[in-house]
Amino acid sequence: MIKAFFSYSTQDAAFVREVASEIGRAFATIDYRSFRAGGDLLSSIDEALKESAAFVLFLSKAALASPWVGHEIREARFQAAMGRIKNVLVVRLDPHIAPADLPEWLNRTKHITTIAAKPAARRIRSLIDDVVRQGQSPRFVGRAAEIAALQDVYSAPEPGAESQVACVTGLPRIGRRSTLTKMVRESLDLETLLVIDVEPGDTVQALAAKVSALVDPSETPEESLTRTREITALGNDEALAHTLGKFQEICQYHQMPVLHDEGGLLDNDGDIAPYILDLIESLSQYPDIVTALLTNRRPSPDRFNARKMRPLGVVQLRPLEDADISRLVGLMAKAHQITLAPATVREVTAAVRGYPPSVTFALELITVYGPDLGIRGRMLSDFGASPLTSYLKQNKFSSLEQKILRVMAANSPLPLSVLQEATSTSEDGIDKALIHLIDVSLIVPTAGGWYGVSGPAVDAIRREFGACSKAEYGAVATRLDKFLARSEAGTDYLALQRTLFRAMDKAGQQSTPRAYALLTDRVRLAEQYYHEQEYQRAVDMATDALDSGPGIHQARATLIRAHVKLGEYVEAGEHITELKKRGQMRDAFFLTGFLERHRGQHRVALSFYQKALDNGRGGMAIHREMADCCLRLGDLSRADEHISRAEEKQPDNRYVVDLKIQIACRLGDRDTALSLLVRLADIDRAEMVSHRTSRVEYLCGVMETAYEFAQKAVEKSDNVRFEVLANYVLCALRTSRFGEASAALDQLDRKFSKQRRDIRTGLRARLSIAQQDYQTAYEYTERFISPERPVHLLIRRDALRGMLDRTALAPQLRADLKAELKRCEDRLAGREEDFDLDTRSDLG
Repeated sequence: MIKAFFSYSTQDAAFVREVASEIGRAFATIDYRSFRAGGDLLSSIDEALKESAAFVLFLSKAALASPWVGHEIREARFQAAMGRIKNVLVVRLDPHIAPADLPEWLNRTKHITTIAAKPAARRIRSLIDDVVRQGQSPRFVGRAAEIAALQDVYSAPEPGAESQVACVTGLPRIGRRSTLTKMVRESLDLETLLVIDVEPGDTVQALAAKVSALVDPSETPEESLTRTREITALGNDEALAHTLGKFQEICQYHQMPVLHDEGGLLDNDGDIAPYILDLIESLSQYPDIVTALLTNRRPSPDRFNARKMRPLGVVQLRPLEDADISRLVGLMAKAHQITLAPATVREVTAAVRGYPPSVTFALELITVYGPDLGIRGRMLSDFGASPLTSYLKQNKFSSLEQKILRVMAANSPLPLSVLQEATSTSEDGIDKALIHLIDVSLIVPTAGGWYGVSGPAVDAIRREFGACSKAEYGAVATRLDKFLARSEAGTDYLALQRTLFRAMDKAGQQSTPRAYALLTDRVRLAEQYYHEQEYQRAVDMATDALDSGPGIHQARATLIRAHVKLGEYVEAGEHITELKKRGQMRDAFFLTGFLERHRGQHRVALSFYQKALDNGRGGMAIHREMADCCLRLGDLSRADEHISRAEEKQPDNRYVVDLKIQIACRLGDRDTALSLLVRLADIDRAEMVSHRTSRVEYLCGVMETAYEFAQKAVEKSDNVRFEVLANYVLCALRTSRFGEASAALDQLDRKFSKQRRDIRTGLRARLSIAQQDYQTAYEYTERFISPERPVHLLIRRDALRGMLDRTALAPQLRADLKAELKRCEDRLAGREEDFDLDTRSDLG
């Protein structure tokens, strides 16, 4: 556990205790003792300092006169030199004390002058958080070539070739931050990175506001909000100058400002956002700034060339070699006091597949279960593919820890007190749970002084522990609003105000003056609503975002997809036309393909996807979509070709694995489909794995088993998806559970009243046929939007057959129905096609 040693005079004890009470750390034991007399007090002081990672001196004239404080200062210097004390802070209670009154080494440490407990507590919290972040950094091995390449970018051998900015690329969890941190500490005389996320919809004003929130802590949330509004009202040039000024301050604090691409730094073509390009171009006017970009892929040089700018120096990180991973396993095992046999080291090395953070989780599993059980039980199998998912599945997190992770995955960052109240937890309970989650690197202190979920863990947490419920969003919103109403001393209030806006919107609560949204928050919410199948809310939020920023590509793409899901093809087409006007042809072709695929025009969709591909659209998604179209068209060889190309790009994408299962089913390869289901279970939500299992059994004709898994999928769903509920209806029909089918159909109509009308109508018709009400079934077939699709012709054929076989009809009507039946049979030409419930509604 992290400990901080408080050194102070007895005259200042009441103030120090107030500071300690304000801190309320879940993972810090604070020693605030006064030492007056006694035989072995010196040794007890020395022992306490030896066990502490942070030293805080409360500086007053009384403290300077205290022999005990003098001894503590001398011992702290020794422990700092030994590397045991990581951070030192001097809290000046008297501004008139001169630097000459202090030892020189203390004058080189961090200082704060205050006579108020809250600012002191805030600064000490930040100090302890720094120690926690240092403790969460893994041991460092390898990367010598990459570090040398970065050194060359910032200090090239040839004069004039050096740069103030580098771009570090590589997949998430590959070690980009760790490598950059090691380089800046060793080569640039900087201590840490200050990472700022660049999100979809961000502008130079938004970036300026984010940086200010981290550099200029406000005394109150109201001041923070006022400052944010002033910054976001600046013109582009003023906002850019403001950002660069803050970058200067960050560098003066011996930190490197780093821009991390969260979807807003590079577009789909790899082109860098224009305002980021402006920032890079302006760096020459600020020679003391050094900065970096963290991206998943290499930026395109086109926009640099267009401005006659020198292209970025790019350093790409790949998975570590096995030899380096083995060294890392050994070092971290030693740090965890775990003894591993050489065979176990080889097993872990093979399992983590070159991803350094995976070592942390693998060793945690071995700590919990032991090396023999971990390997013999194959807990590490396919671990590198989805380390966080495997870790969350196999480790034993308490129900409280799961709740904390579920809430924080959706609402980050949060203050500790808000998290405690929102989870209805005791102080002791939240302390113990949070300590464990911090120790295993799932919860991290943020740069602004709050707590958040480690970024790569968010999706895995949602899959394993479920989505945050509306009630949980409401609890967070209520407590966070109260916190902001009463808080008087904090750091990054903008982050909390944004969290409050999102929580209130998700909870359906009316916003308050303390909630604030950057444009990116609306873009982010629109995407969340889309993936949660709340398509109308996605339309509303994306439209709101576009009203403020018509050029936000991500918002328009989400809006197009949501319109398509609602069957609003005309509206979707209008926005695709707007993309074409803006010159975004490859995305316009791609989204036209998406629209046509949902219309059931798979051959047309395929042609547009090919146009997108020919125009430079790359990535996993387009090959996945083309594989889906080929599958629906029965071209299984091309489907397999495209899904293989998608798999090369993202081997552990759940949609890719899901589609491979469908292809295997169509090929009649049940064994491959079942083996892929095991793989899917590692990377997808439990209800979707049950759904896909049901579909495999359905397509193989095992209807009772298909029904059982369909029922499980519905039961496991927090927010049941269209295809899951529709498949349950179909399986209930096929197993003659007509009452269940009818009730589920009612639920389907209520929940998805604007979606996939033809499927809902077709299921109604199938239920009527099963109940031998052929006239009603026939009437339903008159309502199809696309009556000529084979599945709809089959339903109409079966309704007609039932009417002709079981119903007394007038001669002319019977003749007309016979002619209609023949037309259906001729059109079908022997084809038998079922409802398309295999394409996931959250695909794309």
